[in-house]
Amino acid sequence: MKKNVSLLLAALCCYMSAFSQNDKQVSPVTSLDGAVSRLQTLSANKAIEKAYLHLDKPYYNAGDTLYFKAYVTLGEQHELSTLSGLLHVDLVSPVDSVMQTISLQLINGLAAGDFSLAGNLPKGTYRVRAYTKWMLNNGQDNFFDQQVNINGRKLPLNKTTLAARTGKAEIQFFPEGGSFVNGIPAKLAFKAVAANGLGINVKGVVVDNANVEVTKFESKHLGMGLIFITAEAGKTYKAKLTYADGTKVTVDLPKAYDEGITLTVNNDYPEKLGIEINANKAYYLKNKNKEFGVIIYSGGSIRSVKAVLDNQVLDLNLNKNDFKTGLAQVTLFSAGGEPLNERIAFIQNADQLNITPVSDKPLYSVRGKVHIAINTKNKSGAAAKSYLSAAVVDEGKVPIAEDDESTILSNLLLTSDLRGAVEQPNYYFANVNNDTRSNLDILMLTQGYRRFEWKQLLSDSKTADIAYKAEGGFDLSGHVKTMDGKPVDGGTVTLMPQNGGSVLTQTTDAEGKFAFRGIAYVDKTQFLIQAVTAIERSNTIITLDPEKALTSLPANTENDNAAANYKNAELRAQPVYMASVSGKVLDEVMIYDKKNEEEGHSTQVLGKENLKDQVSVTSGLQGRLIGVVLKNGVPFLADKVNDLQGGPMLIIVDDVTMQQGASVNDLNIADIESVKVLKNLDASIYGMRGANGVLVIKSRKGALPAANKKLGDGLLYYTAKGFYKARTFYTPVYENTKTNSEKPDTRTAIYWSPNIVTDKDGNASFDFFNADGKGTYRLVIEGIDEAGNIGRNVLTYKVQ
Repeated sequence: MKKNVSLLLAALCCYMSAFSQNDKQVSPVTSLDGAVSRLQTLSANKAIEKAYLHLDKPYYNAGDTLYFKAYVTLGEQHELSTLSGLLHVDLVSPVDSVMQTISLQLINGLAAGDFSLAGNLPKGTYRVRAYTKWMLNNGQDNFFDQQVNINGRKLPLNKTTLAARTGKAEIQFFPEGGSFVNGIPAKLAFKAVAANGLGINVKGVVVDNANVEVTKFESKHLGMGLIFITAEAGKTYKAKLTYADGTKVTVDLPKAYDEGITLTVNNDYPEKLGIEINANKAYYLKNKNKEFGVIIYSGGSIRSVKAVLDNQVLDLNLNKNDFKTGLAQVTLFSAGGEPLNERIAFIQNADQLNITPVSDKPLYSVRGKVHIAINTKNKSGAAAKSYLSAAVVDEGKVPIAEDDESTILSNLLLTSDLRGAVEQPNYYFANVNNDTRSNLDILMLTQGYRRFEWKQLLSDSKTADIAYKAEGGFDLSGHVKTMDGKPVDGGTVTLMPQNGGSVLTQTTDAEGKFAFRGIAYVDKTQFLIQAVTAIERSNTIITLDPEKALTSLPANTENDNAAANYKNAELRAQPVYMASVSGKVLDEVMIYDKKNEEEGHSTQVLGKENLKDQVSVTSGLQGRLIGVVLKNGVPFLADKVNDLQGGPMLIIVDDVTMQQGASVNDLNIADIESVKVLKNLDASIYGMRGANGVLVIKSRKGALPAANKKLGDGLLYYTAKGFYKARTFYTPVYENTKTNSEKPDTRTAIYWSPNIVTDKDGNASFDFFNADGKGTYRLVIEGIDEAGNIGRNVLTYKVQ
């Protein structure tokens, strides 16, 4: 007979905006109240940040630009973060090396960025990852990390499973709550994966040690399913399996305990969450009338219940509307504060941001103008000011497997809180029904929760320090010494931006060290740094500290073909700064160990005699280089004059590679000895970097030293890497039907806008023009409101 526990829930809201550090000794947890207190401390002192990137397409080709919008939230209510002001975003190769990295300025948790993909980038599975420094406090597993296929639609495999390593199908069994006990009806979840790491269908029968059939079972979704069984004392059980490929195997089920207590959760009903505690007879008789407790942790809030074990079965029902959509962790504790069983469940309420896009027509023509009106409302139906991003693709050219998509809902609400990869994450959100809810509950039984582990949380003798401070901007540090090498104590260091702005000062310590913390500036900002002694003498030498990498990447031995292609195409590089003889600091460059490989491979060469009497490099080269166009000093091949067609040429100055998109106007024309153009096959010696052509510049001997420029005693000229400025997405305008009518418009990405903001009434709108493709176009809008409600909607329309 069951007993219903109708006790008052202790609802404790745990979200706090303070982020304190302490080294306070904590007494060992010996009660349920102590466990609740420790969990409160975790939520208050280590509120989590999450990053999510909305990408403009699901996969890309070499030569594309990968655009994205970044959303960074703080706490488990998903409110936009005001803690961090700097987001690091990396493009990672198939062999786990960082190809590009950019720093984005977060304004109230929002930013936009992009990566330009080289024109002959090798085919493979790349990754885009994003993180703040604060996120390092919870480990690199908590970064946003999404696989992106380039030059192919093949979906990335799940690399986290045992099957992916062993080369054969595997199955695992997971007793609900962690305990399989004789005499108690049990749910055993299972997950079967094929050799490629993806779920595989399986069916079978369970037999006991006398080979008597006990029950049949079959996977429901992606190799996952349930076995319902009541174990009997003195018996063991096996599962006879048949995989979808016909393979037959027999495996042991977990051994049932003779004595124990179980925790089960019934998540079948939309309105309520049922919790059942069940003790078998042996355990009940030993622990009768002892106090037990249940803690429910969800959305940053804690609810706890205490009950006396005066019945073998105790029931508790909770109203799901009291929780926000997301994971709920249910834990059964002994009276002494020891966790006995744990179960995670997913609460799926209709509480998301409601984004409604409406098109002005049901049908459009090619190159026709499209007008989209948007309205956003919260769960109560009230208008909600929201921050959105929108992407439109030609679905005929970019087919999309909806279930496989990573979305703002699947990421922030589900996958970011689970260990391991989740196959088809959008299946659980795209079209919610009874089947998706049931299969999502099975997923909860087979995946681990990674916010915290009770064993570690309860056993820590002191609260952990905050190892990584949140970044508001960049740090610029170094040390100052006198000419004879002694540290300058009490000196003044002045930081002056060359293009105007605030002048900052710092005082050196006894070791001559100084640091400017959390300063904000755009990429390639030029600073003049001055250092004087305490008695204002300038006989000093300034040395800047090297920038330290925040993270490292593990080795990856998979994807051997892509790895080999990438290693052959890419060269190891080291960033330095160059200054001309005139003292002007040039863009950041990359020094490669490849020397003079362009010898014998030239399309055209201009000598210094062709550059006489010119006031700039652009004026000297414009019109003289066949098939080359210069736009604001940035060279392009004539048939690749924008990102849509290709992108800027690679610039090599004295065997040193300038940053992509660098302007030749940063060079002093008087320093140039020759200019060489490499195109097509001639440029292939530079691998994928030369896909858009190469401009090879040689200087007069010694004219361009590679260093930060020392202007004199106590002065240093420095070009800093700062906040990246996102490119503007190229959108043609066809107001006149004859505009560029002779040139085909083959765009696959039709529209991208990362900065849509609805007004106080929840309204916004935008316009764009279709391409030449006919068929179905797909609009995806994602975003978040000021209260942390997230939302997504998809609109399709026809073009003929």
